[in-house]
Amino acid sequence: MQGRKAPAAALIALDFEPISSYISSMAIMISSAAAGQLNGLLAEQGKAGSTLRVWVAGLGCSGYRYGMGIDEKEPEEGDQIFESNGIRVVVDPQSLSYMDGSTVNWVDEQENSGFAIENPNPAPQKECNCGGGCGVSAEDSEVAEGAADRV
Repeated sequence: MQGRKAPAAALIALDFEPISSYISSMAIMISSAAAGQLNGLLAEQGKAGSTLRVWVAGLGCSGYRYGMGIDEKEPEEGDQIFESNGIRVVVDPQSLSYMDGSTVNWVDEQENSGFAIENPNPAPQKECNCGGGCGVSAEDSEVAEGAADRV
């Protein structure tokens, strides 16, 4: 119908942030094996529905060192929230800049089982003469202050 205007859409002021900008989609992923282990661990500890917090804990001569832990607190300002395989993951913005696109996996080997983070982002090269996989402190690696005490 020519000459007819569509009705103007009413603008509604929201008093909350839409969930789509609150929970981002999969920049930190959880493998199905890791999700199964995490769900079992959370249920065993009576913390079902808690959040997994991951962070870069430092930079050693063999690459990034990571930390992760169960977080029952509300996310801090600036934290990014992801959901993958039913697990809610929180990461601070500085760690995310190093970890974007990473996957938390469950490694099940005869003598070494546990969680491992596969990170597609190359770590910067550090000169080291120790010959033994030393670590550079969190202060030297420019990791967010306080991140290492979230275990």
